Amino acid sequence: MNNYFRLLISSVALISSISILSLSAKDFEGFASPESVYGSGQNIFISNVGEKLAPLEKDGDGFISKLDSKGKVLDKKFISNLNAPKGMNSIGDALYIVDIDTIKGFDINSKKEVLSMPIKDSVFLNAIEVLDNNTLLISDTGTGIIHIVDIKNEKYDTFAKLDSKYGGPNGLLLDRDNNRLIVVGYDPAGKTKGSVVAIDLSSKAQLPISEPLGALDGVVFAKNGDLLVSDWGDNMQGVVYRIDKSGKIGTLELDFMKGPADMFSDGTNLWIPKMAESKILKIDLP
Repeated sequence: MNNYFRLLISSVALISSISILSLSAKDFEGFASPESVYGSGQNIFISNVGEKLAPLEKDGDGFISKLDSKGKVLDKKFISNLNAPKGMNSIGDALYIVDIDTIKGFDINSKKEVLSMPIKDSVFLNAIEVLDNNTLLISDTGTGIIHIVDIKNEKYDTFAKLDSKYGGPNGLLLDRDNNRLIVVGYDPAGKTKGSVVAIDLSSKAQLPISEPLGALDGVVFAKNGDLLVSDWGDNMQGVVYRIDKSGKIGTLELDFMKGPADMFSDGTNLWIPKMAESKILKIDLP
């Protein structure tokens, strides 16, 4: 569980390639093991695990960077003194961040901490989705649990536990039109290939969308509603899959990436943290 790189598992064979040669692509450097990208208004936030890629160590070297919408760094250490921050999301002016076993909240304007909420027995809090103005859904890749969190009353419960055959829940994406939560699986022990799974928000039924693929991390919508899913791949040759509504799987034609993690779409661009390269890749959203 302590080795983030016990993930070098084979990707699914014979996946078609989708050309994005017409799309612009730009790398931004100078980060420290960036795990997640999140945008709010004209701001882009990057969670940095730290100079030492130790995603489960409470070493205090994690921080959040603030960029403008073009990728210019406005404040490299906008929020600092974190341990290994990962997924982010916001409600109003509050930016919420998961930091190993704790949910942190900060006022975006003042940077003042507004929430520090430990999740008992959690191992690897990873991604955040906003269910409503008072409720977060948070994945714990280590325990397999997706927590439902009442931030106003600082209470939480189990929303669902992902079947272990799909891997541990990593990236999350709310599909409100279909009343479901999209979950991508990732096994820190490297024994199971992660799948893309839909969990019905009402019944909590789990339905696989894909076959087992790999070490899956982030998930966003493409412009036409297809799913884009990042995979650490085999031998650190990470890719981004595209899954259409019929279940057909392709890959975006990008150079292999070392650790494509929790991606973000602003509706025009796709931001991909290349965690093991300490870079952020920005491309046109396909």
